[in-house]
Amino acid sequence: MKHSINALNILFMFFFSVQLYSQTYFNVLYTNSSKKTIDISELIKITFNGADIIFQLASSDVTTDGMSTISNVTFGASNGGSLLPVELVSFIATVDQKTITLSWYTATEVNNYGFEIERSTPLNPLSRGEAEGRGVWEKIGFVQGHGNSNSPKTYSFKDTPQEGIKFQYRLKQIDSDGKFEYSDVVEVTIEAPANFVLKHNFPNPFNPQTKIVYNLPIDGFVTLKVFDVLGREVASLVNENKKAGSYEATLDGSRLASGVYICKMSSANYSSAMKMLIMK
Repeated sequence: MKHSINALNILFMFFFSVQLYSQTYFNVLYTNSSKKTIDISELIKITFNGADIIFQLASSDVTTDGMSTISNVTFGASNGGSLLPVELVSFIATVDQKTITLSWYTATEVNNYGFEIERSTPLNPLSRGEAEGRGVWEKIGFVQGHGNSNSPKTYSFKDTPQEGIKFQYRLKQIDSDGKFEYSDVVEVTIEAPANFVLKHNFPNPFNPQTKIVYNLPIDGFVTLKVFDVLGREVASLVNENKKAGSYEATLDGSRLASGVYICKMSSANYSSAMKMLIMK
């Protein structure tokens, strides 16, 4: 056999393990680089049957592996047989109006540096020329991990996205060596606005910037433009297809003179306008 693993070595390690603590783990590394870990307190017996090794657990489960597939076995105080340094038990998302709360917890952690939180918003194929549902992942936050832990740990992160109603989230778990692994993806849908709305800008008066919020109950082409009192266009903030949702645009009036300006929104059969005041 290529590797130095044999029945005598494993039996010696197993018998020696009776002096180890109950939280010690029996870790198996296979030749295909996959791993298995067994809590010593759950391991009743190891049996050798020809070229096979049989693990019998306290739960009455029995697993059989070929000796030729095993590369190495170790005992350790941590869950060294886990494929990831962190055992992520659950990852969920809840919605309260426009605030999305991500919650997850771990059963154990080994060298866990932390979690990057990533969000993806499905692109609008009408405006981007992309397939429906295909979005771009972006980092929106980071939560520090607990390093090494044998007890459950809980985490949470709040997000208030400004555009769209459907979002996807995933965790990028990073260990202290820089290795990382992604979690499963969770998808969240925020209830779409009931009506078209162009809200008053804030702050108002402003200098030099102000924010403008508008709601779209349906997908469609929308424009958001700013005019002076003579009707001349001085800024085009939005001029594209948008999916239903609540949006926020920023007007930078650094190059505009003090005075009154008109912000006009148009979409489908809806049109609305409001006055804004720049004071410098």
